[in-house]
Amino acid sequence: KSAGSSTWVAEGSCIVTNGACTFTTTHATTYTVNGDGSLSGETSINQSLPIEATIAITCTDAINLNPIIGTGISTIDATNEATCNVKTNNSNGYKLEWSTASTDLTNANADTISGYIPTNPNTPETWNLDQATAAWGARLKSTSADPDTDTWGSSDGYAGKWLNIDTSAYQIVSRSTETLQTGSDEILQFGAEIGSNKFQPSGTYATSVVLTATTL
Repeated sequence: KSAGSSTWVAEGSCIVTNGACTFTTTHATTYTVNGDGSLSGETSINQSLPIEATIAITCTDAINLNPIIGTGISTIDATNEATCNVKTNNSNGYKLEWSTASTDLTNANADTISGYIPTNPNTPETWNLDQATAAWGARLKSTSADPDTDTWGSSDGYAGKWLNIDTSAYQIVSRSTETLQTGSDEILQFGAEIGSNKFQPSGTYATSVVLTATTL
């Protein structure tokens, strides 16, 4: 305020550096901060909250395929299907793979049914069996939560595309975003055929399939 005056006049602002508020003036007068001697400052606090990715998978424990009487196919219906529910909050999604320790179905007498052999390895194809052989295979159903019809075809059952399950992990399907809280239901169809010129011993043939879900 000017000499002899009781009125404060806003003069401007300054930046406090090392405790000193420095400014330039053209006249001598009385100075105060904020008109009342108070000081104020402003800053910000940046905060972050990491959300770690989680993933869980649950699958149908076991299935008994529709039986084959002598020769022919195992009929594809709900009996020949298994569902894997995958839940993940990972923003980049997940991949689902299958593998097996034994590529053959084996009965109590050590008789075997081999895995389906496609024309091109690791390339699903429409089921087409040499009738002098027997085989089993699997595929991803088109009504799955994340269907890959380019790989498995848009038709289900034997009209769709099939593959053997090998000892090496094979990616069945993937998703590029997190799932719903209820998860993604991926449906697997399993099929088998005894060729008309194949004499296959009777018995219950079995193997175990491992399903692995991994975040991307």
